[in-house]
Amino acid sequence: MLHKLKMRAAQQDGFTLIELMVVVTILAVLLMMSLTTFASVKARAEDSAAKQTAAKALETGRIVFTDQATYATADAATLAAAEPSLKFVAGTTQADEPNEASTDVPDALTTGHTFVAAVYSNAGNCFFIRDWITIGIGYAVLRDVDASDCTAGNAGSVTFGTRWPSS
Repeated sequence: MLHKLKMRAAQQDGFTLIELMVVVTILAVLLMMSLTTFASVKARAEDSAAKQTAAKALETGRIVFTDQATYATADAATLAAAEPSLKFVAGTTQADEPNEASTDVPDALTTGHTFVAAVYSNAGNCFFIRDWITIGIGYAVLRDVDASDCTAGNAGSVTFGTRWPSS
């Protein structure tokens, strides 16, 4: 009887190589799934921050419009004075960080009724917001672009809609 108990104990000393490989494989699959999910959540958060900056830039532009009855005076210096927490750059200058907005008033020499802001997301997307006094607010996005393409002057290359395009 004692001999049988010793044999059983010897057979149950540890895991086999196959069992260890299965456990390691399962852990690797779980790690890959969590990394993919984390990357997706991070990209959505970066896009959300850029959209928020664009909306804040438009809000600042509207404050300037309310004071002057035109967007023509909404240059980077005027906007920065109205909202110091954001960095504003001219419409031909790239916005390459989430707290920076490239702004333009394409009709500044005529009516001054259009304001455009572009904000770059670290996820590689450029978000545009436009206020056209006679039409309303429009939203657009250029996906998977270089920061150098994220300028308010590029607003003519996108199609504006009534809300942010979905992913």
